[in-house]
Amino acid sequence: MSADSDSIVRLARPSGPDWTKTAANTLLGRTVRNLREAAKLTMKDVAKGIHVSTPTVHRLETAETTPVRRTVEAVIEFFQLGPQKRDELLMLLSRAQEPEWFQHRFSDCTPDYIHRLLGLESMAIHITTYDVRLVPGLLQTPDYTTHIVRTGLHLHEWDGPEVELRLAQRLERQERVFGQADPPGCIFLLDQSVLGRKAGTKRTMRDQMVHLRNMADLPHITIRFLLSGRMIAGNAAAMAGSMAQLQFGRGGLPDFVYAEGYEKADYFTRPPRQTGGPVKPPTRRQNDYERHLQLLLRIQGEGCASPAKSRQMLDKAIRRYS
Repeated sequence: MSADSDSIVRLARPSGPDWTKTAANTLLGRTVRNLREAAKLTMKDVAKGIHVSTPTVHRLETAETTPVRRTVEAVIEFFQLGPQKRDELLMLLSRAQEPEWFQHRFSDCTPDYIHRLLGLESMAIHITTYDVRLVPGLLQTPDYTTHIVRTGLHLHEWDGPEVELRLAQRLERQERVFGQADPPGCIFLLDQSVLGRKAGTKRTMRDQMVHLRNMADLPHITIRFLLSGRMIAGNAAAMAGSMAQLQFGRGGLPDFVYAEGYEKADYFTRPPRQTGGPVKPPTRRQNDYERHLQLLLRIQGEGCASPAKSRQMLDKAIRRYS
């Protein structure tokens, strides 16, 4: 099974001033790259034409840094863009220069490695996640989140601002994804052990299970549990950390897989489709995207209980914690 078998046919969300900083920055860079490739130019050619260094063009195209206005204006002039394209790039530039929603109030409790995920997940058309240890953050109740946060703090920090700040960040994140008029379709894959791994009191666990059960009834959300007796890809599923695939729809940002480890994360972007000319062999990073995506697909297709069976498992957990 390849990534193509799980393709999204819906159109991407239209670009506009409500786009996130990260999305605008990414699309701006992708647009510049497309202009360059259509003109059959190298990064060095563009750099020479707009009087900047080649690394500056690379950072602009890959959205590694916040774009500078004079660089974008130089790109517009170099490619002799018309008014419509010019306005599109300047609109993206304006949004890309604004802070992300978490960069002021929540900057101290938002690690750098998760910035890209938080900046793009509300723009996705479809999200598939896998969590092996805990209920994913997008589905956590406030009491469950509070307990998880406290376990990572020193005892004297429990009554400090850190807990409330992280809880507020989690709730705002949930609202930004699910509170939209057209929220993304989501498939949440959880290891079965999450049902029995107690976080907080029995009431905390019961409320969390009830919340999962209610969310599972929504038309755009599917919750499934990876059964403990299933062996997937040499038990790679059990060894994996949290993973998520974000898909942005036809004509949108490139899909990517997020793979989280201990205090770090990797992002693997779907390679562009090759059209015409000799086929280039995939790079190691492109192979990593396919490898992680295949694992997600295999977890879902080979190891998980059906959505109906998973709802029954939640009903049983609710009775156990009642």
